Amino acid sequence: MSGSNSIGMGNRRYLLLLLLTALEPAAAVELSGRFSILGAVAYADRGDLGYQVNADNRLYADQQALRIMVDESDAQSEWSAHLRTTRLHSDGFTATGTHSSALFRYGDLGGELLNDNSTTVRYEMDRLYYRYHLSDAALSVGRQAVEWGSGRFWQPLNVFGAFSPTDLDTDYKPGIDALSVEYFSSQFSSLHGVYALGPEDQSVIKDSGALHYRRQMGQLSQLTLLAAKITGNRVYGAAFESSLDGVGWRIEGVNYELESTGDRSHFVIAGIDYHFDGGTMVIAEYYNNSRGATSEQDLSGSYSDPLIASGLQQHLSRQLVGIGLSRDLTPLLNGGYTLIASQLDDGWSQLHQFNLVYSVSNESDLLASLMLPTGKGLATTGQPRSEFGHLPASLTLRLRVYF
Repeated sequence: MSGSNSIGMGNRRYLLLLLLTALEPAAAVELSGRFSILGAVAYADRGDLGYQVNADNRLYADQQALRIMVDESDAQSEWSAHLRTTRLHSDGFTATGTHSSALFRYGDLGGELLNDNSTTVRYEMDRLYYRYHLSDAALSVGRQAVEWGSGRFWQPLNVFGAFSPTDLDTDYKPGIDALSVEYFSSQFSSLHGVYALGPEDQSVIKDSGALHYRRQMGQLSQLTLLAAKITGNRVYGAAFESSLDGVGWRIEGVNYELESTGDRSHFVIAGIDYHFDGGTMVIAEYYNNSRGATSEQDLSGSYSDPLIASGLQQHLSRQLVGIGLSRDLTPLLNGGYTLIASQLDDGWSQLHQFNLVYSVSNESDLLASLMLPTGKGLATTGQPRSEFGHLPASLTLRLRVYF
């Protein structure tokens, strides 16, 4: 067993400064929280991650997570602190990749209480920021979430990291350590500037900055422009979304210029959505990332791509299609289906996700999620031959309670 209960000296000073900034006389402090318990089981077939010859090949994981939130606000300012603790036990599940929020956090502000290979217990300060409001502007400092983009499955403008389209926990986007200034030039437009710190102990990861302009055009349309330098890479992008005869549509894209190689690439999505009278919601979205693989031979090299390694690019393939359906089956039960399909020159692979969410009470719900991948599995060398074919089929149950 090994672990750490301490925060580095630099992190201590950073945490203390933010707390002293936030803890002014408070008119109304709100304490709330969320607790979730999750269990997952998967079966690894030959060619799947986690498969072992002459083994049972049933994979298990369980996680308990507690988020304590303290918020205070008045007419001109607000502050917020989110402490998150998690216990994760895994038996056979392969560890996920690096989360992109690590690129934009000056310090960890957390640590491990337990790590015995199969079980970890960790705590972290996921949000800790102070926000001051002026008549036409707002200034924020500290660990905060920055959420941009209009796409439903993918958001190219979300340059500080985005959720995967099949993520089950999207309530709280991880915070990044940043100075944020938002200027409201009118009731229908805003200019948002963000300067995010890179990790203190990794000088190779540079600080990042972005300007995000958004303007409403008419009653149904919105234009967004972006200029950024993310960990040294230049990014320029735009998005436009509108509605026609009840069908929502959007197009969003960015152009990357990597500092390390000078390579240029584009990442574009286009999508539509429609609400039927019976309550069914349909979403369709097309994804094209010129840095992605177009053939089976290209897949293994994609893992060394700096955007893949950092978590800023979520898929190995160049082209994908996403389709989503959701409907309230009863007043307390919602059903959903998501299909993510990847096209390579050698064929298609798909990821099917079926979700049922039952409302246990006003403050709690129960989720059941079944994930079924299809496509070519791993080669004998362990290299992927498709986007999703090497993932094991899995079933996840989660109970979520707010208080």
